[in-house]
Amino acid sequence: MNQLYVGFSKQIELPKGGFLFIDDEVREIPRSRVFDPMLHSFNPLADIDYKKARELADVLYTVYPQGENTLTVRNGKRLLLGALLGANRLDRVQGGFGRNPGDDEVSGLMGDILASPVLRRVLCNPTNFSFNPNSKIMAKLDRAVLGDFDALVLGLLLMAQFKGQVVVPDFGFYGRDAHMSLIRQGRLVAGVNTLVELSPKLRQAVLLMPEKIGSGTTADDAETLAIYAGHTRATVAYNDYVKGAIGL
Repeated sequence: MNQLYVGFSKQIELPKGGFLFIDDEVREIPRSRVFDPMLHSFNPLADIDYKKARELADVLYTVYPQGENTLTVRNGKRLLLGALLGANRLDRVQGGFGRNPGDDEVSGLMGDILASPVLRRVLCNPTNFSFNPNSKIMAKLDRAVLGDFDALVLGLLLMAQFKGQVVVPDFGFYGRDAHMSLIRQGRLVAGVNTLVELSPKLRQAVLLMPEKIGSGTTADDAETLAIYAGHTRATVAYNDYVKGAIGL
């Protein structure tokens, strides 16, 4: 199931069955389990294969804002892919020690991530939390406590780890182009305050979701949603939709 919620007063309805919910605060849901980075740990390299290593390499590089198409980054991704396949834990990932272009990228990326005591504890200690796709899992990633960087890394890795429905109320913060795979698989419920929070490619992808709900949106977003809902500008239906999305 894919759903897009747009606006500052959005209320996301949780899907039936299992899901992973990622936010600063978590809801009290019967029979749910809470992933707390202060208590729990998991190994993102467990049962690593080529597909998973490729996804992790792509995701880890999105933590940093440098251009994805530069030669250094492309070399770094390729070398990180090989390094991930050759390790069983993130703190054992080793680059090529400067022998190839991109080695410094790999070493710097892993060193930066694991410089965080929280990330090192969560990602390098023995696993004590399971991610059954049939479970209701509430991941409490409080950015006021963790900081934006640690929360982002954990959120991205959790989204890559979980194989079921993913619910992210602040997809404007966590969303990356790599997450278009979740849309293709019908596994994303995303919330954004405004559409401009997303990259152009990802914004186009979420707007093509059949189910879009606007609540407390900006005027620009309300008009965009009205057009994607099939309404013609200046018609009664169009104006009513825009007013409803804005909350007038």
